[in-house]
Amino acid sequence: MTNQHWLLCRAMNFAAAQEQALGFFTRSLLIHYDRLVVAEEKALTATHPRFWPQLEEGVAANRRLLDGLIAELKAEGCQDFTDLIALGQGYQSKLLHLAAHLLDGFIGIDTVFYNLREDSHWLSDQVRAEVQAAPGDHWLLLVEAGFVSPERVALVHRLSKTD
Repeated sequence: MTNQHWLLCRAMNFAAAQEQALGFFTRSLLIHYDRLVVAEEKALTATHPRFWPQLEEGVAANRRLLDGLIAELKAEGCQDFTDLIALGQGYQSKLLHLAAHLLDGFIGIDTVFYNLREDSHWLSDQVRAEVQAAPGDHWLLLVEAGFVSPERVALVHRLSKTD
């Protein structure tokens, strides 16, 4: 099982950006991969023409994930905040939990883009302006992360409804 995450870093060079990305995963309490690869040839500085389209696609993918979680929560009967009080523990509460993680800035295995500058799945106007002002100091790194052992893979399940 391999996951890919695009991480936004502020660093003077690739090595420093890579150190930030790998350090982030090493310190993470939520996600523990057996293998992490950050390939320099896939790294993009904000001066690269693919930087902004890749970043925007990552944010859009996170938004689609959040929209899907909310749609599924609605399909499960949660139409507004007052319905949360009766939310069933299990699948429904897991949907809410995952949506809260996306909104609150906690990385998960389904995260496509993650902004290390702000610990966020999004990009604020302020950081966007900072990236535009110093494009050579901002990196978008593709982190390919995975599990080597079948036992670890078996422990990681993507969200699925069980009947």
